[in-house]
Amino acid sequence: MNQFLILALLLVSCGSLQDSPRDVPLAFARPQTTVANYWHSMLEHRLLSALDCFVEYGSEDMDHMLHLPDLVELRCRDFRVSDRGRGVVDVMYTVEYRVSMGDSLRTFPSGDRLCLTRSGWKIRGPIFAARRGG
Repeated sequence: MNQFLILALLLVSCGSLQDSPRDVPLAFARPQTTVANYWHSMLEHRLLSALDCFVEYGSEDMDHMLHLPDLVELRCRDFRVSDRGRGVVDVMYTVEYRVSMGDSLRTFPSGDRLCLTRSGWKIRGPIFAARRGG
């Protein structure tokens, strides 16, 4: 009897796995990984890969993308994710970069609004922070 119960539970769990949505690529599994993937693609001047981090894009959008100079280092840190509900989050973070090995590390704050899609978390657009002091 116990064996039949275990077998039935295994069959039910296997059936529910087949009904689950397809696997999401690791690059888009979390909002933070999507943002990091975008910046890594930009660092390597892989604009089409960077565009793939967005919800809606076309190859014509490459003309409007930020063109980074050659950098020796770029990374994102200090992620702060705010859930806005219905599969939408705001991600604020710090970008650190170094132009050449002799340069000091520079930083700037950034943020993006992301939404959950069938392909994982994708960037809907940047978040523009209000100016301090008016």
